[in-house]
Amino acid sequence: MKVLLTNPKTSSMFLSFGLIFPPLGLLYIGATAESAGYDITVQDFAISDQTPLTFDFSGYGVVGITSDTRRFPGAVEIAKNAMRAGAKVVMGGAHPGFIAEEILLAGHADYIIKGEGDETFPELLDAIRDGGDISKVKGIIYLQDGKAVKTEARPLITDLDSLPLPARHLVDIEAYKKAAVKYGGVRPITIVSTSRGCPYECTFCLTPQLSGRMWRARSAKSVMLEIEELYYKYGYRAIGFCDDNFTIDSKRVIELSRMITERGMDLWWWCLSSPNILLKNEDMVKEMAKAGAKTVYIGVESASPDTLKEFNKSIKEDTAFQAIQLLRRNNMQVFGSYILGGLSDDFGTILKTIKLAKTLDTDVAQFSILTPYPGTGLYNTLEPRLRHKKWDKFDGMHLVFKHKKVSYFTMQMLLLWAYTSYYTRGGKAIKNFLKVFIKNAPILKGRQKRKVESVAKET
Repeated sequence: MKVLLTNPKTSSMFLSFGLIFPPLGLLYIGATAESAGYDITVQDFAISDQTPLTFDFSGYGVVGITSDTRRFPGAVEIAKNAMRAGAKVVMGGAHPGFIAEEILLAGHADYIIKGEGDETFPELLDAIRDGGDISKVKGIIYLQDGKAVKTEARPLITDLDSLPLPARHLVDIEAYKKAAVKYGGVRPITIVSTSRGCPYECTFCLTPQLSGRMWRARSAKSVMLEIEELYYKYGYRAIGFCDDNFTIDSKRVIELSRMITERGMDLWWWCLSSPNILLKNEDMVKEMAKAGAKTVYIGVESASPDTLKEFNKSIKEDTAFQAIQLLRRNNMQVFGSYILGGLSDDFGTILKTIKLAKTLDTDVAQFSILTPYPGTGLYNTLEPRLRHKKWDKFDGMHLVFKHKKVSYFTMQMLLLWAYTSYYTRGGKAIKNFLKVFIKNAPILKGRQKRKVESVAKET
C-alpha cells in the first residue's frame, strides 16, 4: 500500500522571511512507517510548486496530513482532494486531536491520531491494509454510527533513542537550503528535535497537552548521531534545536556541547531556554558558546506580575536582564519573546511590556498577541468569547477573542506600535533588524536589501 504524508503550506509571512524547514514530525513518522515496510512519499506543500488542487493523489491508499491550528484550512484542502481520489485520510499534529469530533463530523478525515504518531500510524496502516479491528489501535479517534470514538490512549514513548532518525531522504534537502533563511545571512540552517514534553504549565502553551508534562530527552550520543548526519551527509553547518526548552538538563547540554567541540565541527546553532536555567548554569552557557551556540531565544512574556501569574510564569525583570548579560558576555545573540493581551492586561500594562522590551534591548524582540489554541486551558476559558474560528487567524498576529479591556483595533495598533517603536528606536536596533532579517529573507533581497542597508548606514 502506497502512503503519502503531507504538510500544508504555511502563511506568506513565514515564507517571505524564509522560515521554512523540513517537517520533522512527518519525517519521524515516515521513518517508522518505512521500517514497518510501507512505501512512503512525502509532499510538502509549504515548499512545492504544486498545490492540493494540482497534485495527483491517485494511487495512494492512505494520505496522512499534519497540521497546527494556523495551517488547518490548508490541511482541509489537502483532505478534500485526497478523498476525491479515493484515499483514506489520517490527520495528526498539534491541532486535529483537540477538535477531532468537529473534523470527523465535517467529513475532513477518516481517522485522527491524538498524541505521538510514531507507533500509532504504522499500526493504523496495518489495520487499514489488513481489514483489522480499528478499535484495537491505541491513540486514534474515528466515527462509528455518527459518533466520535476514542480508542485507548497510547502511552508516551519514554525511550526516544529507540526511534529511527527522521527520514530526511524522503524530501529534497537542497530545495529547503535554497528557500530557507540563512543563519547569519550565510549558512543554510535546519532544525533538530532532542526532547518531547514539558514539565511546566504555561497556560498559553500546547506542549504539555500534546506531548505530556513528563520531559523525555534523547541522549547526547543520539543527538550527536543526527548532527553528524546533517553535517557530513547533508552539508549543514547551522542547526536550530527546536525543543521548547533545550536546556532543562544542563548535564546533557554540556555533554553534547563538548562532543561538538571535541570533533572540531564548524557549527553554528541556536536553542530555546529560560532565564532561570541560564543563570543557574553559567558553566553550561560557556560550553555552549565554545561549541558554536550563537543565539538563545528566551520568553520574557510580560512586564506585569499579574499577567505572568496568569500565564504561570515566574520570571522577574532582573532575572531576564542578568540572563541577557550572561549570554552577551559569551558572545551570543538574544531573541526575546513578549505576549500582548493577557486577560488582566490593559492599555497601560501592554505599553509597559513594550517599554520593558526596549529596556532589555535584546538583539531581536518578537511580539505576539495572546492566542488560545485548542487543547490549552486558555482555550477552554476563552472559547465562549472567541470572535470566530477562522483558524488561519490564530497566528499570534490577530486578536481572536473578545478582550474585556482592550478592543480589537487597539490591540492590533499596539502590536504594530510594539514592532515599530522597538525597531526604529535607534541605529543599533535598525542594524540588528537588518542583520537578522534583511540578509536572510527571500522577500528582502536584491535592490530592496541594498536600499534599506543604505538607510541604516545614515542612521
